[in-house]
Amino acid sequence: MKLSNIEFMAQAIVELKRVECDFIEYKKSVEQRASILKTACAYANNYMNREVGLILIGVEEMDEETGEKAVPKRPVIGIDEAKLETTENVLKSLLAEVHPRIAYHLLDVEVDSRKVLVVAVEPGSDGPYETSQRAEHDKGIRLRAGRYIRVRRDTRLPNRREEFELLKKFADFHFSSELNETATLDDLNYEWMREYLVRTGAAQDVRALPKLEMAQALGLVSGSEYGGYRAKNFAVLMFADCPQDFIPYARVEIIREAKDTDKMEATVFDGPIWMQVLRAKDFFEEVIQRSYTVREEGLLGHRMVYNWPETTFAELLTNAVLHKEYDKREYVGVYVYEDTLSFINHNRPLPPVTIEDMNTQEEFRDREYLNPELKEMFHALGLIESYGSGIRRAKHAMAENGNPPLLFEPLNDTDDYTMVTCPINEEYAYIRDHEDVATRKTGTTPTTQEASMETTPIGVGATEEEPVFPDETPSKRAKTTPNTQERSATTTPVDRESTPKEYLPTPKTIEEEANISTYDRILILIATNPLISAKDMGDMLGITRDGVRYHLRNMVANGKIKHEGSSRNGRWVIVDKEDNHA
Repeated sequence: MKLSNIEFMAQAIVELKRVECDFIEYKKSVEQRASILKTACAYANNYMNREVGLILIGVEEMDEETGEKAVPKRPVIGIDEAKLETTENVLKSLLAEVHPRIAYHLLDVEVDSRKVLVVAVEPGSDGPYETSQRAEHDKGIRLRAGRYIRVRRDTRLPNRREEFELLKKFADFHFSSELNETATLDDLNYEWMREYLVRTGAAQDVRALPKLEMAQALGLVSGSEYGGYRAKNFAVLMFADCPQDFIPYARVEIIREAKDTDKMEATVFDGPIWMQVLRAKDFFEEVIQRSYTVREEGLLGHRMVYNWPETTFAELLTNAVLHKEYDKREYVGVYVYEDTLSFINHNRPLPPVTIEDMNTQEEFRDREYLNPELKEMFHALGLIESYGSGIRRAKHAMAENGNPPLLFEPLNDTDDYTMVTCPINEEYAYIRDHEDVATRKTGTTPTTQEASMETTPIGVGATEEEPVFPDETPSKRAKTTPNTQERSATTTPVDRESTPKEYLPTPKTIEEEANISTYDRILILIATNPLISAKDMGDMLGITRDGVRYHLRNMVANGKIKHEGSSRNGRWVIVDKEDNHA
């Protein structure tokens, strides 16, 4: 960024009383050395992927009259012009305690006829950056040595997940761009490659290329020093017949309550990941989406009431598949309950996007992508219309269909997953519930048209089934008549009996760095009341029932707890550590 632009921006930030954020920090004086040093280190690490980070010295950050925090007090205190050079020298000495050396500019701007000193820190490329041991022992600083990051207005040492992300950032590591360990050109399906080129409007001469030349033109392979051609991970994901043969858990599973049981069942979508998205969308329209035709007295015509809009499902599923961290041994899970639809990815969005942003904003034009090649290919296929706009379309579709808003979780900085919950349309649920009352009174069942799709039970092992948690017994009601045309299924679910063990789900317990983690709080609640329901847990923990389900599934899968008895009248049991080792 040009220095003149930085000066203009810094002056405008103070004059407009901008609230502190991940790239703005106010300091009353240079004497706040520890805080200035760690903030400069954090800006260089640039965890939130900003263009520049600003520390404005000579600005008090709270207005005593209004009580506003993290905003500049006007008029500013400023720095005496006679002390500007001395202050700059102090800052130069202070910032030398960040290693490797950071790039920064010292500028002064005039606000309220006083001088404000601006430390503009540029994002570094030689990091990660950390403060020195010498600064930790210096009596004038006393700052714990470490690699600091800035998240929102908080400058701090990273937790383990953030530390790992920081290391990957500076290594410029993208799993999708790496060569696969075992896959070669022979493992890529030539017909899928040609189909992709047809769908993306490639020229006829490109579509007629031999397989090797086509793969090279698309950047799918690299020559091996031992002969032959190795395939890159994104090529495997896009064009292998079964990507999870080479990248475990590269699949989508739609998991729903089995009719007239207290179990869950899963439909598995394998094949190229773009076909997984298309087939799962078909499955949603054929099996999950339901609607009522509503005719109101005195009005001509009718209107349709859907449980969930197709656009929301398509956008959120595409988002989950596109932003999945494919080197993690977890699949993309879609959970369909009676009144909610949840999408779970076992990683968080890359900064600067946060889960909090997903709840409050709609557009993410500066979004970073874990899988840059997949982003370009999905866009070429028309699976994403424009970068960073899918969540906006999903939210608008929910509003237009009359559903309550989407909820993204978790609302902390430690749990390493992203879940979005879609509540059902309340009018649809009201009609369905009253129809069920009438059904029970008359003893008749409405006609049901279900699209055929083979399903298999899902659980911790290859053949075990997953229990529905207390207070969540699935409804025994008949399904409503879908207002969609039945079409033939386009995918065959994976036979879990024959699937290699290493490809089966192995959820991991989330470890949190907070004082009391969600995991520990759930254990406390169970120890206090073994009969507690997931709904009550969610109310007490301040998270959704689907969020509780996520943690309970992982805790059961890891042998930390178990559930005894029926889903309505059973109880939770904390498994002793000795039992876990037995």
